Amino acid sequence: MILARHAEALLWTGRYLERAESTSRCLNYAANSITHLRGDEARAEGELMVRTLGLQEELEAVGPLESQPQLVAFLLSDTDNPGSVVSAVIAVRENLRSVRDRIPIELWEEANGLYLRFPFLGHTNAAPAGLHEVLLMVRRACLAISGILNEGMRRDEGHAFVVVGRMLERSIFTVGLLEASHSDARGTMDATRMLRLTSSLQAYHRQHGNAPDPDGVVRYLLHAPDLPRSVLSCLSRAEEGLTGLGANAAALDRARRKAALLRARLELGEVEEAMASAPVATLQDFAVQLAGLASDVHAGIVPPLAMATVQAQYVRPGDAGQPGDAGEPGHAGEGAS
Repeated sequence: MILARHAEALLWTGRYLERAESTSRCLNYAANSITHLRGDEARAEGELMVRTLGLQEELEAVGPLESQPQLVAFLLSDTDNPGSVVSAVIAVRENLRSVRDRIPIELWEEANGLYLRFPFLGHTNAAPAGLHEVLLMVRRACLAISGILNEGMRRDEGHAFVVVGRMLERSIFTVGLLEASHSDARGTMDATRMLRLTSSLQAYHRQHGNAPDPDGVVRYLLHAPDLPRSVLSCLSRAEEGLTGLGANAAALDRARRKAALLRARLELGEVEEAMASAPVATLQDFAVQLAGLASDVHAGIVPPLAMATVQAQYVRPGDAGQPGDAGEPGHAGEGAS
């Protein structure tokens, strides 16, 4: 058995850990690509990156990004942006701090060390010195944390909730990337970009050669059963992780069945068939269903209370935004999930 508040913290640890790695990878790519572009092209690439990460509403609160340093500050160090790398790192540390008695000491030390290694916290309008080194440090620390989770943590319910959180976040990011790529105002879809942003370039080259085509890459990122970052693989692992969790098994089993239905849509080719005529609408609909799945998982852990106390967990764009939903969970009691 696991307390609901512990299950909630571990679920969000997985989501924030995946978010920190994905955002740092996207920012590294953007910083490299924007350097060689003209002003209007650089702004278009920055806007595309923001859409890929689902941070349009957060950007509207800040205002347009007129320069590369502003983009870097927004995605890296702006704590007012709940989707920035720093915000995700802080959230990983705080969630793990609340479950220190359930996790290996090495896991806490690595997460706390990542937080302490940041040379800056808070909003800044200038890119930090050694941006690529900072981003590489974040990605390596995320991989180290993942390694400890996989090799040092008991395969209990807590571990399952971390895995489910990571797989949900990863699938939401991948579908968001594909949707943003299809709706690029420049009318192009960069296959190499999609592979780089999902760390899938070398895997694709080994299997399909060195000339990726956009349609083939989309199918690969959606359906590849042997690619850990494909949506099909993520849903399969989420479904497996949701099997038989907690005392509130009925609610989580409904979420498991929903994950299985989404997986079946991919396996049976329903999504690919719909994308042939309306790719953007199909991907948007699939993203909404993934967000609904994430909300269902959270509701299975922490059922909404009549008088919920809103916490500071991040509402990912597309998630339900009412207190008690997956983005703004109500206060979890001491009961077991």
